[in-house]
Amino acid sequence: MQRKFEELGVDIAGVPYGHFRGEAQWDEFGQVVVIEVETAEFDGHHLELDIAQLVKERIALRQKYGTGFLEAADRDVSDHARKWFLFQGLSDALQDSFAEDVRDYLEDIRSDASAARRRRGAA
Repeated sequence: MQRKFEELGVDIAGVPYGHFRGEAQWDEFGQVVVIEVETAEFDGHHLELDIAQLVKERIALRQKYGTGFLEAADRDVSDHARKWFLFQGLSDALQDSFAEDVRDYLEDIRSDASAARRRRGAA
């Protein structure tokens, strides 16, 4: 499922972080997996936040710096942390904003799967 969003307010750890616009994709489990953000903060360019890529980056940073990698003072760690927390904040806000759409999407997936099982059983 894909949805566009406009001026979505994001709080991170209870602190207002900004308003964003862009597009988000959900997976078949109803979780946000990709967020494309367009804001003035990124000079009109979009920033793609893909949870699969963020997890890979996180694993690589942990392998490079050890278990306390978030305390490392290197730029790659701080860049990753900003993207990670932005993804979390946006994902939470998107889940709240599109809760009904996500519910409908999941119901459609379940009903399609049920219909497919019934067709296979009838064959």
